[in-house]
Amino acid sequence: RMIHFPRENSGNPASNLKLDAPAFVPKQSEETAEANSQSQFVATGIEKGKPKNVLLSTIRALVKNKFSEWVEVRCLLDVGSQSCLCTRACAERLQLRMEKVNTVVSCVNDASMIVKNCVKTSVANRDKSFKRELLMLVVNKITDFIPNKVINVDVDVSEFVSLADHSFNVPDKIDMLLGAEIFYELLRPGQIYAQNSQLLLQNTVFGYVVSGSVDQVVEDRVHCGLILDDDLNKTLKQFWEIESVDVECTGNTEASLCEDHFVRTHKRNKEGRYVVSMALSRDPSCLGNSKDMAVRQLNSLWKRLSRDSEYLSLYTDFLREYEDLGHLERVVESSEPPTQYYIPHHGVLRPDKLTTKLRVVFNASSPPTTGISLNDILMKGDVIEDVFQTISRFRRHKFAFTTDIQKMYRQILIDPDQQDLQRIVWKTGPNAEVSAYRLKTVTYGMSNAPFLAIRTLQQLAEDEKSRFPLASEVLLHDTYMDDIVSGAPDLETARRLQSQLRDALKSCGMTLHKWSSNSPELLNSSLSTDVEHSFSIDTDLSVKTLGISWKPFQDRFVFKVSISIKPSYTKREVLSVIARLYDPLGFLGPVLRAKVLLQRLWQQRLDWDDVLPNPIAYEWKEFVTTMKCIEKVKIIRFILTDTWLRVVLQGFADASEAAYGAVVYLQCFYQNNSAKVTILASKSRVAPIRVISIPRLELCACVLLTQLVQKIRSSLRLEISDIVLHTDSTIALAWLKTPANHLKTFIANRVSKVQRLTENCCWTHVPSHLNPADLVSRGLSPRDLPELKLWWNGPSFLERGELSSGPGPPLMNESEYSCELKNGLVPEMPMSSVCVSTNSDLSLLSDLLCMSNSYVKILRIFSYVLRFVNMKKSNVTVSGPLCASELDHAENRLIRMVQGEVFSAEIRDLQCQKGVLPNSKLKNLNPFLDSCGILRVGGRLGNSDLPYVSKYPAILPNKHKLTNQIIAYFHLKNLHIGASSLLHCVRERFWPLNGRSLCRKIVHECIACFKAKPVVTSQLMGNLPRDRVVPDYPFNCSGVDFCGPFMIRYRNQRKGVLHKMY
Repeated sequence: RMIHFPRENSGNPASNLKLDAPAFVPKQSEETAEANSQSQFVATGIEKGKPKNVLLSTIRALVKNKFSEWVEVRCLLDVGSQSCLCTRACAERLQLRMEKVNTVVSCVNDASMIVKNCVKTSVANRDKSFKRELLMLVVNKITDFIPNKVINVDVDVSEFVSLADHSFNVPDKIDMLLGAEIFYELLRPGQIYAQNSQLLLQNTVFGYVVSGSVDQVVEDRVHCGLILDDDLNKTLKQFWEIESVDVECTGNTEASLCEDHFVRTHKRNKEGRYVVSMALSRDPSCLGNSKDMAVRQLNSLWKRLSRDSEYLSLYTDFLREYEDLGHLERVVESSEPPTQYYIPHHGVLRPDKLTTKLRVVFNASSPPTTGISLNDILMKGDVIEDVFQTISRFRRHKFAFTTDIQKMYRQILIDPDQQDLQRIVWKTGPNAEVSAYRLKTVTYGMSNAPFLAIRTLQQLAEDEKSRFPLASEVLLHDTYMDDIVSGAPDLETARRLQSQLRDALKSCGMTLHKWSSNSPELLNSSLSTDVEHSFSIDTDLSVKTLGISWKPFQDRFVFKVSISIKPSYTKREVLSVIARLYDPLGFLGPVLRAKVLLQRLWQQRLDWDDVLPNPIAYEWKEFVTTMKCIEKVKIIRFILTDTWLRVVLQGFADASEAAYGAVVYLQCFYQNNSAKVTILASKSRVAPIRVISIPRLELCACVLLTQLVQKIRSSLRLEISDIVLHTDSTIALAWLKTPANHLKTFIANRVSKVQRLTENCCWTHVPSHLNPADLVSRGLSPRDLPELKLWWNGPSFLERGELSSGPGPPLMNESEYSCELKNGLVPEMPMSSVCVSTNSDLSLLSDLLCMSNSYVKILRIFSYVLRFVNMKKSNVTVSGPLCASELDHAENRLIRMVQGEVFSAEIRDLQCQKGVLPNSKLKNLNPFLDSCGILRVGGRLGNSDLPYVSKYPAILPNKHKLTNQIIAYFHLKNLHIGASSLLHCVRERFWPLNGRSLCRKIVHECIACFKAKPVVTSQLMGNLPRDRVVPDYPFNCSGVDFCGPFMIRYRNQRKGVLHKMY
């Protein structure tokens, strides 16, 4: 039934499709709610005009198949083609033997394709008076159906002559193309010109072929297309989905296997170097042949080396040094071992580096002939290092230093039995002979290399603990990969630690270099070649320490910002800028606006290369122009004092509609009860797109604070005297004092976690203006961050030596947050001295439905009634028009009253945690009660992105006045749509029983619909394709799904190259 407008007098009651209407352009939804990353759009276009069709010359010829039988095929004559072509489907249908060729076929506009097969067969006419053997190239497709639609020919030419193709005007596939090689042999004298037409009939050995142009008067055609848009927003969506409450990880079986393998197989040679073995998940014989792949990539590498002399020099020097140090040896054996793997390699040129300008990368993930690479069978182990913990411990030391283990991976040897799995190929020139080499040490590019290196350092710490106790502790806890970041409380201890580190690492063949320190004395005790920077009173240089910049002389952490100001930015550039802000400890936590802007960009559904819309672009430009102010931030590294007495961890949590976060400070007490307060770390999370109440977000902030405090506590390895945690949410504090089993699931899970992790901590209330976490949750401009004392030093009461801001407001009573308590645990409300006499729900519902037949009017009346009741309860006057929340509340009450009247037995059973009875009308709907007590359909759409009311529509009885009014409302709202469309619209929110019958009844009784009497237009059906009406042999046309690629070498080729086959 077509859509029509009510009260419209039309001269023609029938609804007609207007073909002269403008084409429809799809419009994206303006909703900003969470949506699928795959968007669907439907576009309609209209083709108008009188197209001119040109008939091409086609014939029906007989072609000999494999069994010398003649089979009819349809051919296209093309005098402009130098070759004869055959489709692959036709060749397979005829079972012709395909020969291998390698020919390039050029087409229009410089297009070309490679043809690799040809067939030889004979072509003949109907009476076999003409026969010709042809060699045809095999292609997947010659052209589309010819003609593209049925051509109406006024003159029946078949009455006068014998046609070469009797269905020349009917669309059909082309099996072969006969080119200039045979074209002129087919021609015979005789041409016929059709009267009042541009058609020409040319005589051939197959009969007359028809060609020429035909004017066609055709109806306008409507095209409808469905577009699926699967963009990268799915990846961006994980930005805030990942930022949720952390889940504790379980043990890693592979990690334990790697640990056991290392303990059993590691050893030290006579020089003290460690020899380790790689843990394999599969037998290395599955690797197949990898040498050919490595040689091909080496030849490709030499193309670049030949063009860049500096690149060649650095590459040659690198490999020469590798061999001189004994980390690489040439393979002299003539026979190949049973298991081997050749690793391709290439170089990454870094001109900005002072020492290592070229870094050679070994790619152990490159698949050989079997498709299984070395990294696929290596067990990776468990890398347990954490930058956060390492930097946090680095801030304990008064005398601090950083150093680097030179070529750490290459100081650890691989077991000789496995060194053939680390082969490479190299040659001294582009035309030189390829030589094989064997890597003898742990190689970067191997997936297990980090584990082997870290575990070797840990083993060194255990083996040398008795000789070097200070160095052993540092190697276990203050080392991240090859960087050692440590220190000591006094100069003498720092010197002894420095000496022990040198000697301990020297015992296993490792060397320390690139020393940096905040103490000139420590640098003077280092070898001159080990010092990275000269140290003087004027030095303002900074060194990279685990990714962040540290100025040793000032002993401050700083940030470097390198951002170019542009007139416009794209979504991709925004993400790139945000990713450059490396801040593992969260010092820049208040600069949260970047994350919030990124979330808003996702909601806008922009493509990655779309320019930002004006409102967001203005905010982003303002943010980018102020980011240089971050370089003014200087964070004190040393968090203690010379004579500290005790330390206290002070944590703060807060949430807003945009985000929630937490920040932790160290309160260090020294003489006279004075306190030094230093920021330790912060964490922030963007609020999820699905709306969550502020109290629940405040509780999530408390969980985040709890996790952050536990991580800091384990990182610092200090004796913490007290832990005080603050929040400005009285509701969250009340929840934390409530037994978790009294609360609903969302609250109970988080309360239980906080109570378990903060059993010995103290939770207090802090006013919002003294809560530094408020800066994290609301965000601020980078311009305001450097001088923000509340952020860098915490609230003023901490520096005064106080643990809290004083007694807060009284805790809330359970009755004040009863909506979050489980059913049956709601505390009794105090008795009221006011007695109100009201009608029952059934009487009220009956009175409401008698007031009007309009659902909207009834809803508004009931909304005003509820507003009046709320005003009398709260003694607060509310005026003005109704808001959406009031209308929603009234609608829920109406639905609940109707369901209570009709489905009282089902509701009672569900409230008692029972299922509905087998004879209930609702049994097949899997009903459940939501948090508002409304009976809803339990379907399979729980994981969809639909609104809640669409995933679980409310159930309506089939014989109730309110149900009829709701359906009539949707009928009018959607411009008198038909019964099927009406049922679809209603079910987006409600599920009426026997809904189809009810919708038909409403539409049938609608006076406007009866007057309009719309007539459904019927589409004229076209002829079915020949393949659907003409029987054929089974399996003449068959398809195959391709897979691969498979690397194939032809058997009859000597030293043949591998080809990819699918």
